[in-house]
Amino acid sequence: MFHYLAITEKGNFLDHSDPHPLPDQNVLSIVESKLSDVEKVLLESAKKRMFEARRKRVRPHLDDKVLTAWNGLMVAAFARASRVLPDGAPYLAAARRAADFIRTRMWRDGVLLRRYRRGEAAIEGYAEDYAYLIFGLLELFQADPDPRWLEWALVLQRRQDELFWDEAEGGWFSTTGGDPSVLLRLKEDYDGAEPAASSVAVLNLIRLSHLTADEIASRRIDRTLALFAVRLAEYGRAVPMMLAALSTYHAGTPQVIIVGPTGREDTRELQDALRQVYLPTALTLTLGPERQASLARLLPWIGPMTMRDDRATAYVCRDFACQAPVTDRGALIDQLRSSGRPVDRPVR
Repeated sequence: MFHYLAITEKGNFLDHSDPHPLPDQNVLSIVESKLSDVEKVLLESAKKRMFEARRKRVRPHLDDKVLTAWNGLMVAAFARASRVLPDGAPYLAAARRAADFIRTRMWRDGVLLRRYRRGEAAIEGYAEDYAYLIFGLLELFQADPDPRWLEWALVLQRRQDELFWDEAEGGWFSTTGGDPSVLLRLKEDYDGAEPAASSVAVLNLIRLSHLTADEIASRRIDRTLALFAVRLAEYGRAVPMMLAALSTYHAGTPQVIIVGPTGREDTRELQDALRQVYLPTALTLTLGPERQASLARLLPWIGPMTMRDDRATAYVCRDFACQAPVTDRGALIDQLRSSGRPVDRPVR
């Protein structure tokens, strides 16, 4: 029994690198899964006794708040899963619900709020809240090309720039500077368990600039990468997300548009072909006729894309210049592979 839970007479929590070791105490953890039938019975009995003993103590507090930043990352993960997995409908539904929740409960009069709990949303968002949510919305837009996701991402990006952009040196401050108790506006430059807002924002702007051809966004990308140049060169391990942004900058961002009725067999074949080629920096959209028409006002360059011979048609583009449209799965795979080649983009 003791070996199952890693229990020893001297205690099992003696890591002196930890600032708070627990000598002579045990932290229960399952290290051995093989038990005899007798041991299994004893284990169940022991669990019940431990549970009854634990019920006599004060229960720990439950952290049940909803954070905008973390949910933005979750939206991105679910939305991308829905695109790359064959049966991604449940993931897409979860991403939509979370995005709708944030918009309904935590977006008020042009201000994004940071946390929600028990019916109350409060605390004006930090740069990471904006950056992570935009990141999630851009992934969601590719999985579900509803104009409202892109429109909201564009509005949030403008607000993030207004509130946090450092016009003097580039990059985004963590806070607005409006709180007098915050004596110094810091600019996070470490991608730890949570990436820095500037790192995510560069990735966001790379995508937005390849959707809307925004020259201001392009300049902000260049200035931020230049600001982080020394950090990238000397301490690359500390800024992996910024390195991902730099890699995306140099690899380029192919734009892949599939025009075809949603759910039709020929449309699904082209979507399946898209899954066969690893293009981590690509922007991909699958548009039915109605979605294409509604998006054309935001993205005029997709307006002229039409189906050929009444078949679902794919357009593989780079910097808004497109290869010949294709309706064949194999031809699309060939174009996708050629579009993944890096381009020469010196940082200005």
